[in-house]
Amino acid sequence: MRTYPPLGRFLTVNGHRVHVHQFGEGPDLVIAHGATSHMREAMACFATGLAGEFRVTLIDRPGEGYTPRLHRRGESLREQAELMADTVQALGIENFTLLGQSFGGSVALAWAIHRPEGLRAVALSAAPAYPWLPNLPWRIKGPAMPVLGPLIARVVLAWFRKSYFIDSYAKVFFPNAVPENYGHRIGLPLSLLPHNVVADNRQLARMGRDLTEIGPRFGEIRIPVEIVIGAEDKVVRPELHAHALAREIPGARVRLLKGQGHMPHVGDPEGIGDAVRRAARRARAKDDVGTGAAQAAD
Repeated sequence: MRTYPPLGRFLTVNGHRVHVHQFGEGPDLVIAHGATSHMREAMACFATGLAGEFRVTLIDRPGEGYTPRLHRRGESLREQAELMADTVQALGIENFTLLGQSFGGSVALAWAIHRPEGLRAVALSAAPAYPWLPNLPWRIKGPAMPVLGPLIARVVLAWFRKSYFIDSYAKVFFPNAVPENYGHRIGLPLSLLPHNVVADNRQLARMGRDLTEIGPRFGEIRIPVEIVIGAEDKVVRPELHAHALAREIPGARVRLLKGQGHMPHVGDPEGIGDAVRRAARRARAKDDVGTGAAQAAD
């Protein structure tokens, strides 16, 4: 789209085209964005503010933004984590902190389990950790259908576009108002291209079973994990996700962001930045302890 051109460059990873953008200086920070989104949202809301302290790497997840989908079935959390981990390796990044926002947080959990090499710490923002939608709403179930999904997506976008997204945004931003001109700032029209809507909803439709699969392995995560979530989040409720997850991962810490719903990266970007800093700081301290112990053994 001419109005929202690619922000970065393209790599070919395992034969697949991946859109990446790097900026800033410092220790490496990789960001996995949320659903119905792409890297432009992270740029508009919080990522730029971290560039003075970190070298930030943004990656459009498969089927989102300018990274095409891997297949038509809806990429699993593991498939997305594998592609993004391979992209990080292709960029020559050896040690990094990973920030996962909402759906990207679920990808980050799969990443920490399946591809932990080089991953020093994780920060999660409003991340779903357990299945919580026993009955998928029509707005997800319809476009995710195997055969009729693309047609349903086009009908929804043609006839119900405004009400569909006004209602959705009102829910995720509650108790706060949707910021003025938010859709334009984050490049929402790019997410509303029919093929992106289908890919996005197919990923959402399978997320529950993906989380069921990795849930028993959360205790295997042995790196620092910082979890932040809006105290008023009605989409990913803190008690069902953040607090439950912290009980599973050794040393994981939770911080509630007061007055925030499911979009703290918009309403409290400094709170997200603080979580990243805490995670990175804990990783450095852990490395220092390991180095000291090794030197003492010598």
